[in-house]
Amino acid sequence: MIPTKFELKKANRFLPYIVLVGLGIGTANFIMNGDLNWIQWAIQSLFTSFLIGYTTVLVAVNKPWLKININPVWKLYIVLLSIFLIIGFFATEVEHVIRSLIFKSEPYQPFSAGKMYLFNGVISAVLGFSIFHNNHLIQSSNTKSIEKNLKSSDISSSIPVKQGDNILLIPIQEIVYFEAYDNYSFVYDLNGKKRLCDYSLLFLERRLEKKFSRIHRKYLVNENHIKQIKPYINGRYIIEFSIKGLSSITSSKSYSNTIRRIIKIE
Repeated sequence: MIPTKFELKKANRFLPYIVLVGLGIGTANFIMNGDLNWIQWAIQSLFTSFLIGYTTVLVAVNKPWLKININPVWKLYIVLLSIFLIIGFFATEVEHVIRSLIFKSEPYQPFSAGKMYLFNGVISAVLGFSIFHNNHLIQSSNTKSIEKNLKSSDISSSIPVKQGDNILLIPIQEIVYFEAYDNYSFVYDLNGKKRLCDYSLLFLERRLEKKFSRIHRKYLVNENHIKQIKPYINGRYIIEFSIKGLSSITSSKSYSNTIRRIIKIE
C-alpha cells in the first residue's frame, strides 16, 4: 500500500544477513589481529554490523516514505548522509566502549577513536546509499502479495490514489498518464493534478485497456488525451496533451514502434 508512516518492522527480515556479516567481519578481524579472542571480536563486530547494517536497511526499505515526505531531493540526500555519518560515528564509539569497558583491552577515553570515526562513517554512507538505490533489495516484502491480490480486483473503471490521509478514486477516462515511481506510480489527471497510486507501472500496463500505451520505461499514456506528437531526435517523440498546465513528455527510442502505431491509428 501507499506508505503513510515510517515502518520499523520492514527491516527485520534482513536480520539473519546482518548477523552473518557481523560474524564474518569478526572472524576476519580475529585472523588478522589477535589482540582479542574470536568471541570478543565476534561480539564487537555484531554490534557494529547491527548498528550500521540495520540502520541502512531500515532507511532503504522506507525509501518511498522518505521520498514522499522529504522534498526536494537534495534535502533528502543531506538527511540521509547525516544519518549514515552519525550512525558510523556512534558505531565506532560503541566499539571503543566494548573493547575498553567490557573486554578491558585498552583504557577508555570518550571520543578518542580518531580516524575510525571517519572510516566507519564512510563505510556507513557507501553501504547506505548503495542499498538505498538498490530497488530489488529494498522492494517491500508485501509488494508482490499486494499485486497478487489486486489481480483479482477490477481496475477497469477507476484507480485509487492518495489524497492526504484519504484515498480518492479517479475514473480511468480522466487519467492522462502514469509516471513510474519506485514500486508505485504517479497519476496525472484531467485537472493537471499529480497523485500517488499503489500500482506499479508494469502492473498497470498489464491490466489496463489498450488505449493506455507504454511510450517510455517511466510513462504509460492515455491515447485519448494526446493532443499532438512531434518528432524529436534519435527516434524519440514529444507527446503533448490537451490538458492545460500539463507539461509534455518525451518518449524513448525503444518505444518508437508504439508511437508510430498511435500515429497510424489517428
